[in-house]
Amino acid sequence: MRAIEAGRPLGEVLDNRQKWLLIASLMVAMFIGAIDQTVVTTATPKILADLGGFNLLSWTFTSYMLTSTIVVPLVGKLSDIYGRKLFVLSGIILFLIASIACGASPNMESLIVFRALQGFGGGMIFASVFSSIGDIFPPADRSKYVGMFTGVFSLASILGPTLGGFLTDNGGWRWVFYINVPFCLIAIPAIWWNLPSVHGVNRPKIDWLGAGILSAAAVLLLLAFEWAGKTYAWSSPQIIGLLAGAAVAIGAFVLQERRHPEPILPLFLFKNRVFLLSNVLVFTLGMGMFGALQYLGLFVQTALGKSATASGVISTPQSLGLLVTSIIGGQVIARTGRYKRQTIAGAFLILVAMLFFRMLQVDTPEWHISAFMVVLGLGFGLVMPTLTLSVQNALPYQYLGVASSSSQFFRQIGSVFGIALFAVILTNSYESSFKSEIPPASQAILGPQLMQTFQDPTLPLNPALFGAVQRQVLALPDGQQLLDSAVAAQKESVASAVRDIFLGATIVAVIGLVLCFLLKEVPLRRDFKSASAGDEATATGESQGAPRGAPETTASAGGT
Repeated sequence: MRAIEAGRPLGEVLDNRQKWLLIASLMVAMFIGAIDQTVVTTATPKILADLGGFNLLSWTFTSYMLTSTIVVPLVGKLSDIYGRKLFVLSGIILFLIASIACGASPNMESLIVFRALQGFGGGMIFASVFSSIGDIFPPADRSKYVGMFTGVFSLASILGPTLGGFLTDNGGWRWVFYINVPFCLIAIPAIWWNLPSVHGVNRPKIDWLGAGILSAAAVLLLLAFEWAGKTYAWSSPQIIGLLAGAAVAIGAFVLQERRHPEPILPLFLFKNRVFLLSNVLVFTLGMGMFGALQYLGLFVQTALGKSATASGVISTPQSLGLLVTSIIGGQVIARTGRYKRQTIAGAFLILVAMLFFRMLQVDTPEWHISAFMVVLGLGFGLVMPTLTLSVQNALPYQYLGVASSSSQFFRQIGSVFGIALFAVILTNSYESSFKSEIPPASQAILGPQLMQTFQDPTLPLNPALFGAVQRQVLALPDGQQLLDSAVAAQKESVASAVRDIFLGATIVAVIGLVLCFLLKEVPLRRDFKSASAGDEATATGESQGAPRGAPETTASAGGT
């Protein structure tokens, strides 16, 4: 594929055949990053059995999350300048190398390091793919393709757990990483031939210091949210220090961005109402919905007593719902050019799903939970792709990468914050409920040590420890009755805690719905050049505080 002039959209130079070849290539790249996030979870028990290091288990996921998050803003900015091809290919190659290294890891420490490297590759892929869609199609046509790519992500979520289980059972856990190799080898030549590079690039002075400060702030925040309430108490010096360090880094980042002529994340963009509200919505939904859903598996495996595989099967319908509405919703937006009503409808469905989850009991049928997940998936499919589109549409074309990466960045930060917040609710609610479920006389017989052991809601998920606890309780007077009472209390307490979590998620969903009504709808542009900027002068560089060299356009706030 020949190179094109820097700043010129791909949609202006590619014919229909070339566009479809490029779309197929980008879908393969998207599938690579998406399926890796689900196949690894299934293989976790076998990884632990082979490598050990249970205390390091969370870092196999945390390391990936950290690196994939911090790389997104930098890639978004650089791809706006140098084109997407360099970063898509670099991301896939890095992901390929890291996948092979993960599969060959001799111990848990090396696996964590290689997962971090894999996160850099995955973040580069995701940050570039949705921006590339924006290069091919103007916003009015872009919606149906964004929906298709969201559908690819959903399909990967559906296939991932089953594929991961099959590979682990038949070839060993290392194959959940090696399976990435053939996909990468398909994607690399496909992207190379079908995604043009750019020439005539102006080489501005990149704000590397700002990128470093933002990365430091993100790492400090993510570590604080990841460790708070688990490794360290919220009031511990470690967590307070991390949060204080993040606050200082954010302040330094703001100062750096205000003075630099080519900021990584131009602060004047936050004066654009659509950009601001869309990213607040993404953060809110990430915090409330993705954060709460992390604890649904705990409910299924403890309160309902189901296996991890059954937990995955129960949750899978969410992806089916998301697959349907992301594709259909994209087609509707492409025909009408409007997205606000669809966003409101999706937020309403999410709220309904949260209200359904508030009704969870220890005797809730599994198919009810699956039905709730379908409703949630339908809502997600209407909201998440639409918010990406609204951010892209609100800014001039030259900020396409920044717009796309900002949504991904704030969604991931929100998710981690939500997980930490709901962990506090889980702990406090569970402890309070468990003590009230066990009669004082039974508590006295069990003693402080056994009562403390039962205060861990994940106790039934550790067969060795739970077996030892069972033997101790059965040795006590009326041991069987005490054990049955404690197990029933655990199940009811988990259900109560999860209901409290979804109460918090319901409140967040209400806030999200209100924000959807406040979101200003800007008619989708049918070309690349006009800057339909949500708020006049804020996305056009005419606002006070816009950096030197910001674009000057004449588009009005509400039209194309």
